[in-house]
Amino acid sequence: MAQLTDLGRYLPDTLTQAVLPHARHVRLKPNQIVIGHQDDSSDVFVILDGSLRVELLSQNGREIILDDLGPGEIVGDFAALDQQPRSATVTAMTSAELARIPGNAFRQAAFADPASAEWLTLRLLKILRSLNERVFELNALAVRSRLHCELLRLALDTGVDGNEVTISPSPTHAELASRIGTHREAVTRELSYLTEQRITATTGRKLTVCDVARLAEIVRAAAGEVELIQRANRAGIGRGTA
Repeated sequence: MAQLTDLGRYLPDTLTQAVLPHARHVRLKPNQIVIGHQDDSSDVFVILDGSLRVELLSQNGREIILDDLGPGEIVGDFAALDQQPRSATVTAMTSAELARIPGNAFRQAAFADPASAEWLTLRLLKILRSLNERVFELNALAVRSRLHCELLRLALDTGVDGNEVTISPSPTHAELASRIGTHREAVTRELSYLTEQRITATTGRKLTVCDVARLAEIVRAAAGEVELIQRANRAGIGRGTA
């Protein structure tokens, strides 16, 4: 079972010591909402175990998946920092354990220590870079190329062993569609094509990227030397690795 002291694995030492007296342990059931879009709450949550989904819902009920997060990730810090309503809904995908930190305590502790403020700044910049990348994909790439980018991103996040990675459980076709702004049928068609090309293979809820280097080359040809390709290069997946 996760403990509040596990915060020290994910936050800077000084920030951990400052917020630990204020932290409370929270257990969630699957599908339980942690944060509601436009809520006025400001608590910060650090995931100790399990996974959460960050999403938006349109007026007609369309789901837009922004991110899936696991242990060590943080949600709720935007509202704690700018004291504005929540920018998205956060829901538990599995049973989960969180550390809940009051927003004011988190904000004061982060700003009081230069090392903690630097850590927080770098974290926010990482999020901004990721959002810039996704905006580029949505506006500049065709659906099939957006799917290629998302599959490569999932592969890198999972961790590539050699030139292959298995994502388990894999997102459903509908979930992939929600991530890249399209419909399920388009995802199904392209995944079938990738399977024919022996780039991917699916077994139950397991999706295997059989040739990560080839997938990276497809992304490079469509998008150029974007940050996603730089991540692949740093992971040793680049030209000449296929």
